[in-house]
Amino acid sequence: MSRTSKTSYIMMSLIVAITSALIGCSTQTNQAATSSQQPAAEQPATTAQEVKKREHLTIQAPVGISLSSPIYKMIEDKSLSPFVENVEYKPWKTPDELRARISGGQAEVSAVPTYVGANLYNRGMDVKLINTLIWGILYMIGPDGEAVSWDSLRGQTVHVPFKGDMPDLVFRYLLKKNNLDPTKDVKIEYVSAPQELVGLLVAGKAKYAILPEHMATMSVMQGNKAGKKLGKVMSLQAEWAKATGKSPRIPQAGILVSGELIAKHPELVAELQKQFEQSVQFLNEQPKDAAVMIAKYQDGLTPPIIENVIPSLNLQFVSAKDAKEELEFFFTELSTLSPEIIGGKLPDAGFYYAP
Repeated sequence: MSRTSKTSYIMMSLIVAITSALIGCSTQTNQAATSSQQPAAEQPATTAQEVKKREHLTIQAPVGISLSSPIYKMIEDKSLSPFVENVEYKPWKTPDELRARISGGQAEVSAVPTYVGANLYNRGMDVKLINTLIWGILYMIGPDGEAVSWDSLRGQTVHVPFKGDMPDLVFRYLLKKNNLDPTKDVKIEYVSAPQELVGLLVAGKAKYAILPEHMATMSVMQGNKAGKKLGKVMSLQAEWAKATGKSPRIPQAGILVSGELIAKHPELVAELQKQFEQSVQFLNEQPKDAAVMIAKYQDGLTPPIIENVIPSLNLQFVSAKDAKEELEFFFTELSTLSPEIIGGKLPDAGFYYAP
């Protein structure tokens, strides 16, 4: 091979080598770019992989369908499954049972009368109210068609469940606002639970009673079935409006969450808030479907009965921070009976969940 040929051969070899190297680099760069994009394409939109799942969550709510219904919807849909392995629902029968579970750390999420949440917070419990869902479900049940006024109740006996708790507090407040002394002008007979009052009304052993939904509707229906004509003769929500000049609604109950849950699982609490809002919307907009769903969790209540009750539950999702003004007015008015009802003072801003 001549010197010229040899030189040409070497130059060609170098060109091929350099070209191959460049192509190889380009291929590796493209592969690297493809590789870096691939996980993003496959990454699921949910935060389930990013969030540490909680093993167990206990939610408690009162017996009945008022505050329990949105929770039933979450359980039915398994809405919290990306965030919790196991969700346990526990009904509470009395406010004392409710308080004991919260104080004992046996429930992280509790459906509560709003003033109970304020009281626990002011007593040093690490809890926050995340929303208000129930805006007044209290009625006086009495003889159907009978005109009832506050003056006509003078000297009468009225049966009330849960002495010292929500039905009793609102009723006694309204008595005072209408110039009646709860200790003299009206005789209040207390029973331990609303269920007892249904039987007393139907049996004719109670003429007037203060009842929350759904027990108010049940007492009327069972009374009519037994030939005892009963009706909702007074709405305490309407009377609240007359007495205060406010809207005919009471920020009666909402969801209380442990501070530890908020600190350790903020994504779960944010999801809870979202699911409560969606559940309330479902209940209000699709009462027929909601009634079929709720009936699975409530013995003795048929879908038609539940569908009839849902509009009376006054369900509306309002975040705690947005309900703060109405809550503080409600707490202030209740504390006129006794400041200790809310723990001696209005709860500070730390009581109201703000993500």
